[in-house]
Amino acid sequence: MIRRCAAGALLLATSLLAANPTEYRQKVGVYVWGKLSKDLETAAADVKHLGADRVVRVYIGPAASWDPSGKDDNSPLDVKVRRSDYRSFLAAFPVVMLTAYDTASFDKYKQGPLDAQHLTATREEFRRFTRELAKLPGRKIVSNWEFENDCKESVWNACTEYYQARLDGIRQGRKEALAQHDPGEILTAFEFLYVPGYTGKRSGLVDVGSRLNGVDFFSYSSWPSIGWDYDAPTMYKSFEWGAHILHEFTMRQKLTTRFIIGEFGEYWNLHPNSERMKALVDASIANGVEYLFDWVLYDQPGNKDDHGRDASHFGKYSLDRMLTPQGKSFRSWFPAAAN
Repeated sequence: MIRRCAAGALLLATSLLAANPTEYRQKVGVYVWGKLSKDLETAAADVKHLGADRVVRVYIGPAASWDPSGKDDNSPLDVKVRRSDYRSFLAAFPVVMLTAYDTASFDKYKQGPLDAQHLTATREEFRRFTRELAKLPGRKIVSNWEFENDCKESVWNACTEYYQARLDGIRQGRKEALAQHDPGEILTAFEFLYVPGYTGKRSGLVDVGSRLNGVDFFSYSSWPSIGWDYDAPTMYKSFEWGAHILHEFTMRQKLTTRFIIGEFGEYWNLHPNSERMKALVDASIANGVEYLFDWVLYDQPGNKDDHGRDASHFGKYSLDRMLTPQGKSFRSWFPAAAN
C-alpha cells in the first residue's frame, strides 16, 4: 500500500467483509489489452467463460500498438468504433470501459502545449466518438491510461489542456446524444497511479485530476497499493485505507466520489490462488468502489516490468486459450461459471 500510510491502516476497524456473488458479477471485470489469442469476438467469449459477463475494459486508439486486432489502423475513434469487431464486443457487455486515445493529437500532447487547431480537433474527435458510442445501448466509460505514466511531469500543464479538451468533446457529444434520445449512457473517467500523500511521487489525481471539469469517475490503477509480500488480511487493510484516503481527498476538494479500480493483478506463477486479490476486491466493494478490472485477459509472453523482469504471467488464459491457475481461481468468484 502507500508506504508512509500503511501503519495507519491498522488503526481502522477492519471487518474483512466479503462481497456477494451478485456484486462480483455487477462490478468485477477483466482488462482486454495486448496480444489476443485470436480476435475481439473470441476475447469476449473467453471473458464470459470466466463468468465476468457484465463488465469489461478494452482499449482503442491509433496504430497497431493500440489495436487489439494488430492492424495499423489510424482511423479516428468514431470511425474505428464502427468496425464490426468493436461493435460486436461492445454489444456483448452491459458496461464497457474504454481506454481511448484520438488520432488528432496522439503523442503530440506529450511533447508540449498543443495549438488551438489540435485542441479543437481533439474535442471534435471525442465528440464524434461519443455520438457513436451513444447509439449503442448500455453504459460506456471513456478513460485514459495511468496519467503519471502517460505524461512526464515537465509537461503536466500541457497534458492538462489536452485532457480537458477530451472531456469537453465527450460532454458536448453526450449533450447532443441526449437531445437525440440515443440509448447509450456515456460517462468519463480520469485514471491516475498515485494517491495523495504517496512518498516521493506527485499524484496525477491531486495535481491534474482535481483541476479537470467533467470527470464522472476517478480510476485508480492500484499497483502501488499491492504489496508483493502482503497476505490477504493485509491486502484488505491496504485497500480499505486507500479508499479512505481517496474519499477524504475528493470530499475535501468537492470532486466526484465515484471510484473505479482501473487495474489490479498479480503474477499467477508467484500467487496461484486468488486469496490476496479476492481480499482486494472485497475491501474495494465494501468501501464503495463501483467497478474493478483485473489485469489481464491473456498472458503476454515477452512482457517485462520496469526493472526488466519477466511480467508475462498475469493472464486468466494463455494465448492458446487454456485457463491459467489464476484464471481458474478467478472463475471461482462467479459461481455460475464455476459450476
